[in-house]
Amino acid sequence: MELLKLNSPLEVEIVKRLNRFVVLVKREKTLLRAHNTNTGRLREFLVKGKRAFCLPKRGGKTDCRLFAVEDEFGFAVIDTSLQMRAFEEAFRKGFLNWLHPKEWKLLKRNAPLGGNSLIDYLFEDERGKPLYLEVKSAAMRSPEGFGMYPDCPTERGRKHLRELIEIADKSGVLFICALPKVRGFKPYCEGDKEICKLLKEAKERGVLLKALSLHFDPSKGAVVLENPDLDVYI
Repeated sequence: MELLKLNSPLEVEIVKRLNRFVVLVKREKTLLRAHNTNTGRLREFLVKGKRAFCLPKRGGKTDCRLFAVEDEFGFAVIDTSLQMRAFEEAFRKGFLNWLHPKEWKLLKRNAPLGGNSLIDYLFEDERGKPLYLEVKSAAMRSPEGFGMYPDCPTERGRKHLRELIEIADKSGVLFICALPKVRGFKPYCEGDKEICKLLKEAKERGVLLKALSLHFDPSKGAVVLENPDLDVYI
């Protein structure tokens, strides 16, 4: 299912990661500085010689925005802002049976919770019940073919989970497995053991835990939804 058509994606080759937010890429014989929105380690993606795609951008300290990188079965979407846009399109088009626009309304993005936190989305159902939904990028593939999160320690992720557990009947976490042909979602405990413990507690307390899979299809020039309701293994 096509979610987002992208204008003029540029095929490039990864050269090296310069810092947390900038990756050096090569288009034909020209070196470009690409903005990277994903703060994960991305060790399996930011490898010299990997094919990738960028979106053109004007101004700023970088030449383009890196959004997709070659994966074993196609192209993973590593751009977290693009993952969020794709999720919103999936919701708007009614592709998510667990979050359908006939039953749910998007009230707010970056919704305040607990006085000092912002949760990605606040939805409300037809009866007025709220759903605070936090979205996490699971762009790491396990050897068994599962999308995984996190690939490194994340204090922000722990903080969000603790707060969502406190309102378990009104909260949820969506894992975007931005990879082609994944079997489901599993937490990567080696990345952050505390996250694994918190996810188990979240499941026990009744926090909604969902996952979907998407990827970039160069033949369509679009981000496509592969599975709107992946199995979640906690």
